[in-house]
Formats: sequence, C-alpha cells, structure tokens
Amino acid sequence: MSSEALTTALHEARLLGADRPWTQPTPATQAEAERLLALLAAEPTWPPAEIEVQPDGAIQFGWEAGARGWVTLSVDGHALLTHSAVIDGDEYTLAEPWDTTTGALTDWAAEVLRRLWRKINP
Repeated sequence: MSSEALTTALHEARLLGADRPWTQPTPATQAEAERLLALLAAEPTWPPAEIEVQPDGAIQFGWEAGARGWVTLSVDGHALLTHSAVIDGDEYTLAEPWDTTTGALTDWAAEVLRRLWRKINP
C-alpha cells in the first residue's frame, strides 16, 4: 500500500538527492511509512499528513493545526516511531520502539495526535 503523497515525497527525495548528499529511505523505512499510512487512514478524525523525506532518509509525517500547534511522526527503518509536538504551548518529543505488526501506533504517538485533533474536533 502506498499513497500518492508518499510516492511524491519519495520522488522528490530522489530528485533532491541527485544534487545533495541525501540518504535515500531504505526499503525498511518505506515499509514502516506504508504501515504508518495504513494506521493513520483507519482513524477518520485525523486529516491526511504532509509527508516529507528527510536528508537522513527518515520519512516524516506532519500536521499543523494553526495556533493550536503541530505534530510530526517519523520512521527510519529501525523499528522506532519518533514524534515531536507542540500543542497549546506544551512541547512533546519521544522516540519509542514500534512493532509494526501490532496493528497500532505507540500509545504516546496516538495520544499526541488525539490531543491535537481533540482540540479542533471536540
């Protein structure tokens, strides 16, 4: 499973990587990104994320909710789900082990997304 946004982000990274010393995402990183997309799509209250490939080959999913804040989730092919957020002025950052076979986000990653979107969609 792949989304148009992920396909576009991977294509843009290949183009940028031709002129810059970027690391392309590994097959494991791409598989984690596809798994994350599937989990996010199952939650109708979360809008689609902006997807970007980072210079180190990680794939980042990001959401902005205006003055409320923002959340990013990132995968790097090493079974870690890294998230950063600022919600109502509170900052959150954590990298958690992530077993993609469980069929769920890590508890804290899901919580920061719920906190951001609960404020928007009560």
